[in-house]
Amino acid sequence: MKILSTQYSTMMIFALIVSVGLILSTTVVSANAEVQKNIDVKVQQKKDTKHVTVVKKIVKKTESKQEATPATTPSTAPSTTPSTAPAPVDPVQEKLDACKTKETPREQYECQKAAKAGAGGSEFKAKATATKIGPVTFYYAGAKVESSGGKDIVNLRFLVENTGSNENISMLCTGPIACNYDISDGTTTFKYAANDFTNGNIVLKPGNSRMMNILFGPAIGYGSYIDFKFDSSKQYKFNVHEPWGSGSIPLNLK
Repeated sequence: MKILSTQYSTMMIFALIVSVGLILSTTVVSANAEVQKNIDVKVQQKKDTKHVTVVKKIVKKTESKQEATPATTPSTAPSTTPSTAPAPVDPVQEKLDACKTKETPREQYECQKAAKAGAGGSEFKAKATATKIGPVTFYYAGAKVESSGGKDIVNLRFLVENTGSNENISMLCTGPIACNYDISDGTTTFKYAANDFTNGNIVLKPGNSRMMNILFGPAIGYGSYIDFKFDSSKQYKFNVHEPWGSGSIPLNLK
């Protein structure tokens, strides 16, 4: 009986020791787990702090670059509006406007007259043939013979220009007997019937020009003067007999 009691006490002590051991083991494990958890938290906090620091450095570096980079001004697209070409300048109008600066109405009139004559002269020159006789150039663009009352009539129109003298050139034709211009067909010479010479004269200043008309038809003189007669088989020429020069211009009449 005493032996059984001793064995029972021994078993109870062993069980108590095992229980205490288990309790201590559990406590130690829990303590170790808590310690490890604290360690892990501190490590994670350090990692988080380091990450935040790195992010802040990156953000700061980026902001510094943005501040250093100058702002880009948006490029302005080239205008697609077509430029308006300046209106062409009319040289004749320029001359007419310049005439308004002349002091007297007479001077303005003469200036405008010369400007208009020059404008018409440029157009005439473009279609005419030039023949130089002495200091004067004759521009001729052709003529057509007409018939009236059985009489042949032809009006010759020239642009005459003083292109070779620094002095005034006078062209004389005061009447059939005193005219330095006529036409011929190789055998017969014909005197003019009418002209637009001013008082029988055309005066050309250096570099100046003017239109000249001289008509041939029924004779207006007496004696040996004869009516102009056109023959298409013949070649007609306009003859110049001036002190400053002589020559002939083919007329090619039709």
